[in-house]
Amino acid sequence: MSGTLTISAKNLGNLAYSNFCPRCFWIKLHCRLPYQIFPSIFSHIDGYTKKVFHAYIDKHGKLPDWLSELGEVKGYEEPPHWSRYKIHDEELDVTLRGEADAIFIMKDDSYLIGDYKTSKFKGKKDSLMPIYEVQLNVYAYIGERLQYTPIKKLALIYMEPSTGDDKAADKRNLLDDGFAMEFSAHILEVELRPDKIPLLMKKAKEIYDMREPPEGNAGCKDCKYLGDLTSLGPASGKKQQRLNDF
Repeated sequence: MSGTLTISAKNLGNLAYSNFCPRCFWIKLHCRLPYQIFPSIFSHIDGYTKKVFHAYIDKHGKLPDWLSELGEVKGYEEPPHWSRYKIHDEELDVTLRGEADAIFIMKDDSYLIGDYKTSKFKGKKDSLMPIYEVQLNVYAYIGERLQYTPIKKLALIYMEPSTGDDKAADKRNLLDDGFAMEFSAHILEVELRPDKIPLLMKKAKEIYDMREPPEGNAGCKDCKYLGDLTSLGPASGKKQQRLNDF
């Protein structure tokens, strides 16, 4: 099975995940998976975060002091949509695409690419960190081949909700028409290694070109769940009754 592979930054990052399963990866590349529901609220929060930061830069020519760990930012670029932020590797026949949350212009005219995370800050202990690191480096790899050069820094920008009892009881967070939630910022710099991306692209293409899915990892829960699903059909007798019960 061959042809152009189009893959997102996030999906390429799955190759670096500690529990990576080549069988699951092959299925994700070739099939439209059912039951994929992701709440849009997180995208709305990330979009609002971007508006807050951009508005502050427009007014003050810099980021708020609580983001000073990012360095001296003097401006920003509006991140292009993933349909425009992409490159095609002719040799591998792979199209790599993504959409960065933030592209900041530093005082020395270099670029910083950031990714917003609305979640509890766990630092390097976050189990998804390998995926995030690849994701950001994909943005850098693409950016270097477009107009965003030089890129000198990558960072995860966590906006952690403040949900303690004291915050819930604070009268400043009680509004006439609802309530407000505070967020605290945490910065985690990611090593800039876009040179790792071509090897991951090559590995992804090798798996994609397989005519049949490769063996899965022993103990892969998703492989087990898929096996449970396929064992249901063709349904008859007790199995059919179980389905009807739904």
